[in-house]
Amino acid sequence: MRLNKILSIIFIFSLLTLSACSNNEVKYDGEPLKIAVIGDIPELNNEKIHFEPISLDEFSEDTAHSSTNFDAVMITPVMFEEASHDRFVDIYNNSKIPIIFFDSEKRNLPFTNGGTTYETARWESLNNGSHTTIYLSDRDVDREDVWYFVSPKYKK
Repeated sequence: MRLNKILSIIFIFSLLTLSACSNNEVKYDGEPLKIAVIGDIPELNNEKIHFEPISLDEFSEDTAHSSTNFDAVMITPVMFEEASHDRFVDIYNNSKIPIIFFDSEKRNLPFTNGGTTYETARWESLNNGSHTTIYLSDRDVDREDVWYFVSPKYKK
């Protein structure tokens, strides 16, 4: 994936953080982005950002299609418990496009590590106020990139 697409996705989620995830128009003039959404479609007004609903099964069964047709995959809270089952760990860890865990206080950890689910994950000690995580892993070169978005209201 081209670096400017990843940077664009990071920029959009930075803007969402600042606008408190309201349905205000988000100012973004970069390259058009197509984001697959597993769960609820966010209310975001920008003609250059297109969200397309897909199922968790669609994503897991045909990751090559997702990598070719989307710039990222976003998973929203209504799907966290199901999406955190062990059968999906390898899919997230081998995805060729960023995975966005939107509004996940438990970051990417219950999704990218086996043996736990979103409900059973207990990582309160890692609470840094982050609410959304963008995760990109490349197992071929043993590399993992993770971006956390912290609410501006968070104070520790």
